[in-house]
Amino acid sequence: MGLPAGLRPNRRRLLAWLLPGLLVACGGQSCTTCSGPLPPPQSPDALLLPKAAQVRITQHGFDVIAGHVVALLKALFGAGPGGVAQIDVAKLLGPQPLQFSGGLGLFKGKAGARDLVLTLDLASLKIELVEGSSPARIRIAFDHARIGVVKGVVFGAASFLGVESDAACHLHDGVDVGQPTSHLATLSAQLDVVLAVDAQGKLAVKTQVQQPVLDDIGFSLSKDCGLAECTDQLLLEDPCLECELCATGKLGSDAIAGLKDLLGPLMSNLLELVGNLLVQQVLNQALNGKPLDIEVPVDVRTLLAQAAPLLGDLVGEPLGPLLVRVRPSAQAFDVQDAALRTRLDASAFAKAHPCATEPGADAAAAFAKLPEGPPPTLPPQMQQWHADGTSTAKPVDVALLLSSRVVEEAVLATLRSGLVCAAADSQQLFAASSGKLLVSLGALDVVMPGVRHLATAGAPIRVQVAPSALPEHAPLVHLAQAATATLVDLGIRQLSARVEARVDGRWLTAQELTADEDLQAALQVIERKIVLGVRKVDVPHIAVGGDPIAPYANWQALAPAVAKLAVALLLAQPLQFDVDVQQALAAVVKLPISAELVGVQSGGALGDWLVLGIALGDTLGGKAGAP
Repeated sequence: MGLPAGLRPNRRRLLAWLLPGLLVACGGQSCTTCSGPLPPPQSPDALLLPKAAQVRITQHGFDVIAGHVVALLKALFGAGPGGVAQIDVAKLLGPQPLQFSGGLGLFKGKAGARDLVLTLDLASLKIELVEGSSPARIRIAFDHARIGVVKGVVFGAASFLGVESDAACHLHDGVDVGQPTSHLATLSAQLDVVLAVDAQGKLAVKTQVQQPVLDDIGFSLSKDCGLAECTDQLLLEDPCLECELCATGKLGSDAIAGLKDLLGPLMSNLLELVGNLLVQQVLNQALNGKPLDIEVPVDVRTLLAQAAPLLGDLVGEPLGPLLVRVRPSAQAFDVQDAALRTRLDASAFAKAHPCATEPGADAAAAFAKLPEGPPPTLPPQMQQWHADGTSTAKPVDVALLLSSRVVEEAVLATLRSGLVCAAADSQQLFAASSGKLLVSLGALDVVMPGVRHLATAGAPIRVQVAPSALPEHAPLVHLAQAATATLVDLGIRQLSARVEARVDGRWLTAQELTADEDLQAALQVIERKIVLGVRKVDVPHIAVGGDPIAPYANWQALAPAVAKLAVALLLAQPLQFDVDVQQALAAVVKLPISAELVGVQSGGALGDWLVLGIALGDTLGGKAGAP
């Protein structure tokens, strides 16, 4: 017996946990379309770095999610007596009667069931990751779950006193009748949701149901003369005569086999539908079924202005946003070390701003050829640091892993965008340094003797900075783990600077420089904020260009000191970025689960992976990350 093709549940598509783009966009409060369709990607395909990012969900994090599935199923189906899920078969699979492949006891020939409302005990439901599966499998299993009947009608042809006629009976539980455990049968079955990527790079979800095993089957029938089959009087007999079999007929082993023949395929289809409903309900409808090649525009200038308001007026106006793009890699999903892994191709791209010196061609080769070790093993917990310097160990339920290659690409894209094309005059430098740095033409005379004779000593100066956008000048990133922070060494090459003096109402170029700068920053998560503080800056190389007013100025000695002073004054306070993981999670799934950023650390054999740890919890009262 099987359901008609039109009544079988459709396969749904499942969206992967694409948190990198959502974390940056929604968490950074720069995404205005997180709940709607995203436009096609604009960044070049050649920039996508294969398997440059990962999202991992631990078994404990998965258990937090799975813990809400029982409540979700009850909400979907409606809760019946005893808190079990109540399944209206007609509403889910259509109003057509379900046909038996044979008779049902005293019903011969055509036989079937209609108006079925069943109960399913969800106490034995387990949802777990299948260790070692590739593609990844999420298993939904029932172990001797009780199936009960709230209502239902069985019907068919019956022979009574030599007369063939239609008859029907109400169906009831036959096991543990009158007790809270009353049921029709027990069900043992498992449903696997298989995650894979198709040839077009879209997620292909396959639902595989093992043949259900039904045990402990028993049922009873009752007469109802109001049923249509009981009122079709053919002769002069009592109109309900043929339905007397409901009360007097014997239900033998053939009837049990017939019911088993009905329930087996019915439960297979219902289980497949359960899997599809969970996929549909857990994931946001705005994202579910959409292409998985996702690109999110990030307004980095706004993020920087929020992190350091005093620097907001100094940085340049970018030509366009930083485009963060992710898509599933080939063989993207597997389960390893009790974690669901999603491997992602990732890129960061921005159009070259006119201010960037010598804008170069886009090329992924500058990053794709860099050595990269395997991603690190996920730490079971991280230290969550507090503002007072203390820390608390918190479990890691979800982790975002970023290769240093994609970090370098993001830094180059930021430089290319024009964000660091800064132009600051004396007044702006004074304000940004909180009144600690006042540079005028008179002060510049110390570096370039005689320049003060061009105008009054109090005339303002202006410093303009522009990066190189050539791929060969791409920044070099090195990660290292310290006791309390992740150290990020960043090498910026061929950064040009122009020092200008205000002379007779116009800006006159006093000096042009090109320098390499090495910065070391400390990266931490403090009170759920990403904190970036510059620890030191070096200028290993500097070159004087153009036709300087003071060719004999000792910039080789003075530039490093000036650079260190500027960093010390302008970045005296660490940059703090709010990352709303809760909002990013809410954009992906619709479950009452809280999420908070726990910590950050480097890892991997070469120390070239950045790991962001996230803890999950229950918004209905539980703590994030609590077992």
